[in-house]
Amino acid sequence: MTAILVRKLLRDSRPALVVVCLLLFVFAAFWVKITQRVTTQIVPMSRLISERLGDKKLLESVFIRGPSKVSQAALGWGEMKFDNPSDFLAIGLLHPIVLAMCLVWGVGRAAGAIAGELDRGTMELLMSQPVPRNRLLLAHLIVDCVVLPLLCLSFFAGTQFGLWAVGDFVPDYSLLDDAAKESPMVKPLLLLAPRDPTPMEVSGRSELLGLVNTLALMFAISGMTLALSAVGRSRWKVIGYAVLVVIVMFVANTIGQLWEPAGFVRPFTFFFYYQPQRAMIDGAWMVDLNTAWKFGRPVLVPAVGVLFAVGALGYALALSTFVRRDLPAPL
Repeated sequence: MTAILVRKLLRDSRPALVVVCLLLFVFAAFWVKITQRVTTQIVPMSRLISERLGDKKLLESVFIRGPSKVSQAALGWGEMKFDNPSDFLAIGLLHPIVLAMCLVWGVGRAAGAIAGELDRGTMELLMSQPVPRNRLLLAHLIVDCVVLPLLCLSFFAGTQFGLWAVGDFVPDYSLLDDAAKESPMVKPLLLLAPRDPTPMEVSGRSELLGLVNTLALMFAISGMTLALSAVGRSRWKVIGYAVLVVIVMFVANTIGQLWEPAGFVRPFTFFFYYQPQRAMIDGAWMVDLNTAWKFGRPVLVPAVGVLFAVGALGYALALSTFVRRDLPAPL
């Protein structure tokens, strides 16, 4: 009977799954093109101009480590090298579009698991079958174990397709030539600058490591939403509460990044443990609680492990509530 439930849930979620997978695939492919443009056109031009002005890091310190420092902090981790294609690819997993897709899927599907069935009036029919309540939650867990990796693999496939489609990352100095034409006074300075046509190294294989963190984030959101769904009967109310919780967490983490006195709230949010770029770039899976709680020494915890534990706790709370609650009759 569990297998039948799993097939039903997969069939019900198939249209939304196809749409979200397609959106993640397309975004990942476009992000590769954005990465190529930034790292092969904008960064080489700024580096050359800086060298001609006598300071190799001048424009980098002004543009990359200046205004973008705030955006890096808001995204969760600073000091990434924007001139490195692999580093810039990692930013894609922190983009608001990816976070929105994680939120939409995790909240939308989990909210309909229990509260949605009650809201539609189908829970009574479902429970009239010889299906223990815990089997229903087990079926949802199995669906998460099948669907969440598919979502992550669709993003990875989009990145690989983008890397194949755009070709080599060869430094392009056309913007420099255009600037020289527009500014005759600095034309000799720009045109005589040494240029390096060597293709830049880029690989998207390490993205799989970051996507493990993305999968864990979606599982945590799904588990938290399922716990709310187990106590509610209106799908839209559950969605509203879950979205509110996630947005508050995101804002709290961002403020804690930008304003040190508020940093103590960050470990209470999902996004403190969502640092896929560290896994991609440095192979780092641990986060240091000392950065927020000032223990005076490093206190390392596994980022992915915490998120998976939160998701499992959400499922456990949902199970404890659902097997004991009275199910209201459909209105």
